[in-house]
Amino acid sequence: MLRIGIDGGGTTTRAVVIDENLEVLGRGEAPSSNHYSVGVKRAMRNIQRAAASALRGAHVPAESVVGWGFGLAGACTQEEQTMLRGQLKEHLKPLILDKPIAVDEDAAAAQAGAFAGKAGAVCIAGTGSNCFGINDKGERARADGLGPLLGDRGSGYWIGEEALRTACRAHDGTGPTTSLLKAVLTALQVASVDQLVQVVYQPNFEKDRIAALFPVVVQCAEAGDDVAHSILYAAGRQLAATSKSVLDTLCIMRIAVSGGVLTRNTAVRVAFEEALRLTVSHVQIQEPLYDATVGAALLTRAGVKPVSLHDTSSLTASVQGASRPATPSALT
Repeated sequence: MLRIGIDGGGTTTRAVVIDENLEVLGRGEAPSSNHYSVGVKRAMRNIQRAAASALRGAHVPAESVVGWGFGLAGACTQEEQTMLRGQLKEHLKPLILDKPIAVDEDAAAAQAGAFAGKAGAVCIAGTGSNCFGINDKGERARADGLGPLLGDRGSGYWIGEEALRTACRAHDGTGPTTSLLKAVLTALQVASVDQLVQVVYQPNFEKDRIAALFPVVVQCAEAGDDVAHSILYAAGRQLAATSKSVLDTLCIMRIAVSGGVLTRNTAVRVAFEEALRLTVSHVQIQEPLYDATVGAALLTRAGVKPVSLHDTSSLTASVQGASRPATPSALT
């Protein structure tokens, strides 16, 4: 039996065709399918493009697929999922035909892939950040994923924003001296903090440019800048606090990590694991078994129900109190 999984993110839409052994037979890719950023019609076109490419790669007709799973950005609520389900059935009818479809948020697809459809949580830290989990009862919980204004703590954007603020404090003399000042100005191609202010407050300034400062912070930290290192360490602790919330809510111990901030940087990963192990007894941290596209395909056979989400402020405080090596703080 063949299934199709669609991981529709804010940047890229990826599709796979898998068999009953979870082997990938074909892959497809297209631009963003976040309906909030590109509109519903364009999102549907991009999903169709990725799915058709995956079917061609697998050399199978759409009729051979028994189920379609969609893990989509902008599909967190029941209302969003119902709307998108209707749009998918309308716009992708020649492909989907009358086959069953499952529509869920992109984090649910990442979780399903991480544990091959079993219980567990996944902490995702890329440009944004969130943690999503499901327990053995099929109950689910999510923390953060609130966007850069309200959350995304420990994400690439959060790290970039801290780098900007730290650089400005170093310039003003209200914070410690740091190589981040010169590095940030160079990365954004400005000669002074005055020019920096003009650039970042322009209406067309892309927020992705702030998240793109993450590797700049990493470079400074690896060169021995304690202030840059403290930002990365704080990011790890923030992500641990977010994860603790979900693990506690669902009474589960297994968590996988995903996204470049956690998988491509040792400092953030070490801080994350240290803080989480100090605050969650017997936690098991692992790499995902499969990616979110395979996870999306597995959504077609999953049954989950929501539970109430809750405030993580007290949990954040408890994790941030964990011990760490003494370094100058860039966050005070």
